[in-house]
Amino acid sequence: HHIDKVEPLVQRYDLRRGASINRLDHINIATPDVPAAYEHYSSLGFGLSETIEDLADGTLFAAWMFRKQTVHDIAFTLGSGPMLHHVAFSVPESGDILRLCDIIGARDEARWIERGPGRHGVSNAFYLYLRDPDGHRIETYTTDYFTGDPDHEPIRWDVHDERRRDFWANPVVPTWYSGSVGLLDLDGNPIAVVEQAAAETTAGSKVTVGADGLGTRVDD
Repeated sequence: HHIDKVEPLVQRYDLRRGASINRLDHINIATPDVPAAYEHYSSLGFGLSETIEDLADGTLFAAWMFRKQTVHDIAFTLGSGPMLHHVAFSVPESGDILRLCDIIGARDEARWIERGPGRHGVSNAFYLYLRDPDGHRIETYTTDYFTGDPDHEPIRWDVHDERRRDFWANPVVPTWYSGSVGLLDLDGNPIAVVEQAAAETTAGSKVTVGADGLGTRVDD
C-alpha cells in the first residue's frame, strides 16, 4: 500500500467549510452472515466494541469492530450482501453537524438529508446521514468514545431495544433499509450478492430485518 503524504490541516481553521470534516472514520457493510464476518475480522486482530444481539438466544445481528482506538473502523450489519451500507466521516463536534444542517437548509438542499440529526445508542455518536447525487449514503459522525483500554468489554444491545438505533428512540426512515451499494473483488469484478430474508418470526412476532438488526415489530 502507498499513500502520498500531505500537509496536516488539523489547525487550518481558515480552510474549513461545511461540517469541518477531519477524517474518514469507518465503513458499514451489510452481510447476510454477521457471525462469519465477525469471526474473520477477529482473526485479523480487530477488536469488538459493541453488538446488537437477541440477548435471549445469542443471535448476532450486528458487530462494530476496530483497529484504531475508537468505536469502529468497520461494522457488519445484517442484510443482503456483502454490500456497502455507508461511509462515515468524523467531524470535531456535534455543533459542526448542526451547522451543516443549517447550511443545507439555507441552500434549500434538504432533499439530500436521509436521516438525523440524532444520537445513536450504539457508539453514542451524534450523526447525520446524507445521500450524494449518485445515491451513496454518507454519514457525518462525532462524539463516540475511546476503546484503547485493554479492559474494554463489548457493549451488547438487545435487538428489541429501540434506543440502539437512535438513543432518543426516533423512528428510522424506511429508506435506511435499502440503497446499499455492491462491492468489487480484488480483480475489479462485482461480488455476487447473497439475498437475506426480509422477515423472520421471533416469539410469535414478525420482525423486519434491517441494517442495524430488527426493524419494527408487528405482532401476529
